[in-house]
Amino acid sequence: MIKLTREQTEEAARHPDGVECQGDGTEKVFIIMDADVLRQMRNALYEKDVHTSLAAGIADMEAGRMVTAQEADDRVRTECGLPTRSDS
Repeated sequence: MIKLTREQTEEAARHPDGVECQGDGTEKVFIIMDADVLRQMRNALYEKDVHTSLAAGIADMEAGRMVTAQEADDRVRTECGLPTRSDS
């Protein structure tokens, strides 16, 4: 883990949305932010994605866009490179 100097820590603490920092000798930009804030942001995005996926699934169901459990299983196995049920 990289340790920040006291000055860097104080600067990061003053900016809860993060501090942009450019890497030495590169054009790459990094963000230094409180890990708890980052975790909260990740959780919020995950919950939003789950809600969006569920809403889309419900809309598909209501519109009659459904497949059997076997078709869904076959698709997942194909997309993930898993053997089909007849192969296992």
